[in-house]
Amino acid sequence: MTEREIVALGPAFAAYLRRFRGHLGQDRTAKHFGTYCRGLLSDLSRKSIEPIALEAGTAVRTLQEFLVTARWDQASARDTLQKYLGSVVADLASDPLGTVGVIDETSCRKWGDHTRDNFV
Repeated sequence: MTEREIVALGPAFAAYLRRFRGHLGQDRTAKHFGTYCRGLLSDLSRKSIEPIALEAGTAVRTLQEFLVTARWDQASARDTLQKYLGSVVADLASDPLGTVGVIDETSCRKWGDHTRDNFV
């Protein structure tokens, strides 16, 4: 994709994130949620809090506190995501191979400076 095409996705991504607004409580929590999500999808070489916050012009400590202390309804947000994905998949044309996509919420276990190859 070109830079122009990526920038054009901004309004669509904002609309996508708005579906989770009711689960996030305070306005500042919703703002930090958007900042964090955009950072994870950015071209930053490191997707940790510090580079994301610095790139967004947000205080690093503020974004750290969002992840640690913000109260929001994670289970309800997950349910919203699952319902949305279910509706999108239901509208897709049938796959002749019968392919099913699986999103695994687990991640690689970290060991020091290295990511362990096997999943825990």
